[in-house]
Amino acid sequence: MDVRRWVAVASLALVTPVAAYAQNAAADTVVMPGIEIGLRPERNTAGNVTAVLVTFDLTDTVQVAPTMEFRAPLVLNDIPGIADRITGFRVDDSRGPVLLTRTDSADASGFGYTRRWRTARSVSFPVTVYYRAIVPPGRLRAGPPFDLRTVAGGVSGGGAGFLALPHDARQYRVHIRWDLRALRRGSVGISSLGDGDAEATMALAGLGSSWFMAGPLGRYPAGGDTGGFSAVWLGSSPGLDLRSDMAWAANAYKTLSAFFGDTAQRPYRFFLRVLPESTTSGGTAGNRSFMLQVPVRRRGLTSAGDGTGLRSIVAHEMIHGWAGSFQGAGPWASEGLATYFTANLQRRLGLQPIQAFVAELNRLSREYHGNPYRNATDDAARAAFWADRNGELLPYVRGSLYFFALAAATRQASGGTLSLDDILLDLFARRAEGETITVRTFTNALARELGPGVAAELDSVVVRGTKTVFVPPDAFGPCFTHSWTQVVVPDFAFDRRTPGVQTVVSLVPSSAAADAGLRNGDVVTTPISAEQLISHRVRQMKLDVVRGGESLYLTYMTRPMVNESWQWSRVTGVPVAVCRGGQP
Repeated sequence: MDVRRWVAVASLALVTPVAAYAQNAAADTVVMPGIEIGLRPERNTAGNVTAVLVTFDLTDTVQVAPTMEFRAPLVLNDIPGIADRITGFRVDDSRGPVLLTRTDSADASGFGYTRRWRTARSVSFPVTVYYRAIVPPGRLRAGPPFDLRTVAGGVSGGGAGFLALPHDARQYRVHIRWDLRALRRGSVGISSLGDGDAEATMALAGLGSSWFMAGPLGRYPAGGDTGGFSAVWLGSSPGLDLRSDMAWAANAYKTLSAFFGDTAQRPYRFFLRVLPESTTSGGTAGNRSFMLQVPVRRRGLTSAGDGTGLRSIVAHEMIHGWAGSFQGAGPWASEGLATYFTANLQRRLGLQPIQAFVAELNRLSREYHGNPYRNATDDAARAAFWADRNGELLPYVRGSLYFFALAAATRQASGGTLSLDDILLDLFARRAEGETITVRTFTNALARELGPGVAAELDSVVVRGTKTVFVPPDAFGPCFTHSWTQVVVPDFAFDRRTPGVQTVVSLVPSSAAADAGLRNGDVVTTPISAEQLISHRVRQMKLDVVRGGESLYLTYMTRPMVNESWQWSRVTGVPVAVCRGGQP
């Protein structure tokens, strides 16, 4: 994935430390169920973690429960086999081993399938659950970082990737206990709940979208969490200076907190794993923590300054926690808002060089106007999200350019006295006070400044895709100018869900490839590079294709499809302060 990714499980439950929960004697007497989770990684002779032994010790406010059910996903956000890698699942209570029934069914969320273990009789507390979560040898598909992975002698993953939790909506007293005897000396375990062994009061659903990492971790600050931003990572890369990037991230977190009016003092944890596979898919943001995964980067690919480096990714994920989304909106809102604020605030708040902002504008413009889904409906793009990188990119690029265009229109309509950020920050504040902020709330707020056509404009640009958005030339003041350029739209793409097999998806009906007879679902056995699909050069394509078990041979002359796009540049001689949004 380009590391900007939409993720279905996008927000952690707010984790409240027990100490903060029990602020008076009465709170200490609150009776609630409890779960103590023991995590013990196992390593092989090569030093890789092969499994995590998981133990749940459960207590409850009742002595006997009629039955208990435990759940884990079989498929989550296109990551397969999670529950299949849970072996030796066993439940004991005060009367001994408990017989279990096991069923698999489609998940109501629509994002995968779920395995359920149900006790065949009533259970008496305390109850203990044992199983082993197997760590796969490599990533099978692109997807968010919930799956367990081993790198650098450690292990990491999301709770949904290995925890078969009780199906229970109540608040629990949660205890995390690490047993790291099999890992290298000096290894530590950290979760979204805290450094080392940790406690929290929370709903169990929050554990599913919490992060876990253990091993010889890199850490920032060196001493661990100090109540603000902290980071841990596994793995390294010649193209990354993680300690420097995390120092930058700590400053960015403080700066962005002030912009969004977040004055609360609480931990914010960043988890990063550097994987050898290219089938990574960025990160997943949550409330007060997130996990990011990146492939090993070659030396010379910098973390900052190109507009798309690690620092922009970190800022993007942080901003998710403040910007959120609108109720009822698709990913165009959540990812569009985060992408818009990431680019614009790094410019305005001095977090990145001006040239990084220009590079980001050009990337967004190129990946929107050269996207075969540019004028697709939001639903069509979402259906292709996991299969085609272009479908994945669309909510980010189309949504952010829509917000940039809105920002320019708002400033112009108000004569420069009001900004889009003023409107959005007001909506975020109302949401923090408990108001439900829907898409209609958002369009109504805009309509007071831009007129009654706002809702129809949004629908045409980001929902139905019937209108192409162009950011106005003067959107960013006198420091930036633009010229027209052309970008190539690929005839088709290869399905990312079948790595190593070139399965055709997203075939453009009017393309030369479609006219030659290529169809979605065809398997192309002729090696083709991605560059060949987006080349300006006309060439003869010769494709060996397998369709329904039959071999076909197609030959045709390419007919590059091009769209017009903006190419932004900085105007020389304009002071940096003006480029960042100040007065000339």
